[in-house]
Amino acid sequence: MQDIQSSKTHDSDTERRKLVEEVRSAGHATVGTYFHALAAVLPDKAAVTRLVDGETEGAPKTFAELDREARSLAAYFQSRGAQGARAMMLFDAGAEVMQAFLGCAYGGIIAVPMPAPLSGKVERYLNRVKGVVLDCDIRFILTTSSVLNTLRDIASTIDGLTDVEWIAVDTLADQSSAWREPKQEAEDIAYLQYTSGSTSTPKGVMVTHRNLMKIIDYNGTASGCPTAGTQAVCWMPYFHDFGLIDGLLVPLAFGMSVYVMTPFEFVKNPVRWVNAIHRYRASHSSGPNFAFDLVARKTTAEQRRLLDLSCWHRANNAAEPIRNTSTDRFIEAFAPCGLRRDAMAPAWGLAEATLLVTLADAGPKYYSLDATLLRDHKVQSAKDGQASIVMMGCGRVWPGPWKIDVRIVNPDSFELSKPGEIGEVWVSGDLIAKGYWNRPSDTEEKFHAQIKDLPGERYMRSGDLGFMDGNELVFTGRRKDLIIIEGRNHYPQEIEKTAEASHPALRPGCTIAFSVDADEHARLVVVSEIGTEYCVGNSVDGDAGALAVSRRDLEKAIRSEVAEEHQIRVHDIRFIPPGSIPKTTSGKLQRSLCREKYVSQSLFEIAGN
Repeated sequence: MQDIQSSKTHDSDTERRKLVEEVRSAGHATVGTYFHALAAVLPDKAAVTRLVDGETEGAPKTFAELDREARSLAAYFQSRGAQGARAMMLFDAGAEVMQAFLGCAYGGIIAVPMPAPLSGKVERYLNRVKGVVLDCDIRFILTTSSVLNTLRDIASTIDGLTDVEWIAVDTLADQSSAWREPKQEAEDIAYLQYTSGSTSTPKGVMVTHRNLMKIIDYNGTASGCPTAGTQAVCWMPYFHDFGLIDGLLVPLAFGMSVYVMTPFEFVKNPVRWVNAIHRYRASHSSGPNFAFDLVARKTTAEQRRLLDLSCWHRANNAAEPIRNTSTDRFIEAFAPCGLRRDAMAPAWGLAEATLLVTLADAGPKYYSLDATLLRDHKVQSAKDGQASIVMMGCGRVWPGPWKIDVRIVNPDSFELSKPGEIGEVWVSGDLIAKGYWNRPSDTEEKFHAQIKDLPGERYMRSGDLGFMDGNELVFTGRRKDLIIIEGRNHYPQEIEKTAEASHPALRPGCTIAFSVDADEHARLVVVSEIGTEYCVGNSVDGDAGALAVSRRDLEKAIRSEVAEEHQIRVHDIRFIPPGSIPKTTSGKLQRSLCREKYVSQSLFEIAGN
């Protein structure tokens, strides 16, 4: 019976892929026309299924149902004469996210995904929402009735939110029959992706329909969706480009069913992620570095013994620096579950390039580099006995019908970096967004750079540093975060990795290193979160608590390891409670904000000797 069922599933997947390929080959110019055509050939196929509490399967939403609900929302927009208006999305997770996003695409509305402010201080989050509302003149806020009930009273007291039309998409009457396909072009803006703000004020990246159609084709093809795609599992937030595109749009565009849970549900119990992959035989599921590290550390051998992850074809790893230690830990933990090493796929990209630019094709690649030369932005493999730093390859630009060009450029001279030199990563081609919303000077600086050696071609400056090993891109750090002390370059993520590994009381992924001026010299400062089990009292909003371990031992461990690994003295060390390290909504460390808090003496520190 099991063999018969497997055969039926195989036949079903084969037929689905054939139908999807027919839609792909039709050359749709916009996301709306593509998904409308896809629903016509896969009407009864489950599209999105919410895993309530990360485990309980809710009622699936089919492609036809999503299409009908998207048309209904689009018809409402059309009745309001709103084409070209901006609509903010505030959701938890579930099919409503895609209903809202596709409803905007079907109606010629520019979607603006943002996090739903449901936890912590709602007013603080709504004030951040207010900034985006004012920045891009939001006309509509799309949400669900439950979220609206939570926000309604506070929103009515915040200037900027009172004149916006709030729409609970789950209570809209069916108007799908009134929908008329709008006139749209490939270069029209599909949505605004507000940057994470890890190094600057968030800005709205103008992602066009052409950008989205190209990244869906590119990312999906590189990830093996046309041939190996079955189901997908996504816990990543939809308001981050990694979650929206890689987690939702790409698998759905290839006719795959997607099972979704919230980031909170995953972080609260990380085994839910791999359990879902096992249960639904998912072929695709991605995440940033911390997620792979977290699930490896927080699952037990007994929990892993019950898993079969041989189905997991592609696990893209991007959105933050990728650590070899995290990758090794994850592969070692789940290899006995059937996880293949080549399923792990480091990648690199950014919102300004729609999403991923380079993706691995044969598993992770490690580079053991001469630490001394690295400080001078030189690249050479470390020899036996030399101080070394291990960095990860982030994949390559995949060949195909896409124009994508990656160059390593001297950020000061605008000349191409020589082989063996680290420079800034510049990108041009089909994936590059239109620019920043209503920020012409920022757009000119970021998106219209020119390389002296290649006159006439415009490039997008990523702000990231790296080098090329043949076709492989190796990311080394953010240019704005680079620590320069005594004329030597230090990459903060490497110092942070060393500091965290020095003592078990320090939480992985929750240490920030930066430099400050002291005594007319640049000095190194390290700020680290303490694990819950190592502090007594840990309220971020109240009592900072106290260390349950010796502060002296912690400081000694950090200073010793950093000095040995990086030949640099730590000037000052601060310990803060769990959950208080500055991060963006997508989980990126906010080093500049942490530095500001340190300088202004507003860090919330843990007491103790």
